[in-house]
Amino acid sequence: MSHRLALVAALAALALSTAACAAPADARVPEAPDARTAAATFSVYDLDAVWHDQHGAARTLASLAGRPVVMAMIYTHCAASCPLTVATMKRIDAVADGRVGLVLVSLDPTRDSTRRLAGYAAEHGLDGARWTLLRGSDDAVRDLAAALGVRYRRATAAELAHTNTLTVLDARGAVVHQTATLGDAASTIDAVRRLLH
Repeated sequence: MSHRLALVAALAALALSTAACAAPADARVPEAPDARTAAATFSVYDLDAVWHDQHGAARTLASLAGRPVVMAMIYTHCAASCPLTVATMKRIDAVADGRVGLVLVSLDPTRDSTRRLAGYAAEHGLDGARWTLLRGSDDAVRDLAAALGVRYRRATAAELAHTNTLTVLDARGAVVHQTATLGDAASTIDAVRRLLH
C-alpha cells in the first residue's frame, strides 16, 4: 500500500508543480496531499478487478460496500495459519450479530476454484449471508495484497508463505484497523464495535 500511496502522492506533487510553472505569478497553487491524507481517502473498493465468489457470481470489491467488513487473505489448502485466521474471524462473527461482512480472499486462485471455495465454506460452517469467499486473477490478488500490505510467495508447489493479516474496512472500504497477530480477535472486535456504534 505504501508504494501505491507514495506513487499517488508523487504524481500529485508533480502535477501541481507542473501546474505552478504555467500559473501566473499571483495565482495560488494548492499544496500537494501528504501520504496520511491519501491513506485516509483510499478505498479498497476503488480496485476495479472482477472477482468470483463461492457461488460463482462475478463481482467487484465495491459490491461489499455498505457495512463494515473484516477481510483476510488465505488459501483453502493451508493447514497451518489459515484455519486459525478463520477461527478468529468466527469469534468476531459471533459478537457482530450479522452486522459485519466477513470476506476471505484466496491467495491461490489456481487451486481455489469457486467449487473449492463453496466446499471450504460448507466444511467450515461459513454462512453465505455473512461470509464471502473470493477468487480473482493473479493480478487482482497481487493488487489487493499490495493495498492491504499482505506479503505472500509460493514456498512449494502446494504451499504459500504469507502474512496473516486481518483487516477491518469501514462501509466505504477504507482500512480502519489491521492486525497481523494470529488469534488476536480482541483488537479487531474493538475496531468493529467502534464502527457499529
